[in-house]
Amino acid sequence: MGCLGTFSGIGFIIGLIFGGFGGGIIGMIVGGIIDAIAGRTQIKSHYYHSQDFTEHELYLAAYVARADQNRLLRSEMTYIQDYFRKHVGSERLSALMLRFRDILDEQADITPICQDLNNHASINEKLLIINFLFGFSTADGEMRDEEVSAIWEITQKLGIGYTTFEAIKSMYAQYQYGGYTGQYQEGGYSGGYSSSNRTYTSSSKLNDAYKILEVSPDATDDEVKKAYRAAAKKHHPDKVQHLGEDVRKAAEEKFAKVNEAYNIIKKARGMN
Repeated sequence: MGCLGTFSGIGFIIGLIFGGFGGGIIGMIVGGIIDAIAGRTQIKSHYYHSQDFTEHELYLAAYVARADQNRLLRSEMTYIQDYFRKHVGSERLSALMLRFRDILDEQADITPICQDLNNHASINEKLLIINFLFGFSTADGEMRDEEVSAIWEITQKLGIGYTTFEAIKSMYAQYQYGGYTGQYQEGGYSGGYSSSNRTYTSSSKLNDAYKILEVSPDATDDEVKKAYRAAAKKHHPDKVQHLGEDVRKAAEEKFAKVNEAYNIIKKARGMN
């Protein structure tokens, strides 16, 4: 019995009680199936720690870099190094960076990569990827429309909607107001660059706050509260604590953005 899984063992005992030895065998088989399903679920929720997941992140970052004419700045490379040093350690970092340079020279199709993520990664892990790509693309202090379009394409392939994409993008709003003047259109982003930085006004902050909570400015106070609870649940650090302390700390920053957005809206509306 010690080699049986949790559900297969329970199934055997219940089957034995109600159906004799034959019933116990049937119960063990049914329980084994449940154990297998539970095992797959556990693997999926911990896909973040796998080598495949890291490889996928590198390919998607390379895809974003190629969208910007394969222009990889020192600040972006530093961001990549700092990000993966936390996840793979210093010993594996050099080999990983060499692998990233090789991937940059490839013209890989990201569709099967996103498909594999859809099959194995949880929604929280996929949201981590979108945050990672925005952090990578804005490491140089700017939000470029070519990179935004590439991240939007990846977001769609990961089955994540536009409002969630905008919510994450709005968390990087300080870069959006540092030169990027593009606007979203069906199929991507179009626009240009401003030679001088625009002012991130209180009106801009309020607009981004609504985007972060994924709610319309015309929503009622109750709808805003409901949207806040949903956003807080989606970005709560407890949702990713199994992925490691570094990931939890990153999630705490995003969670703080959600709370900040809610406070901005409450202040503007005079809500309690």
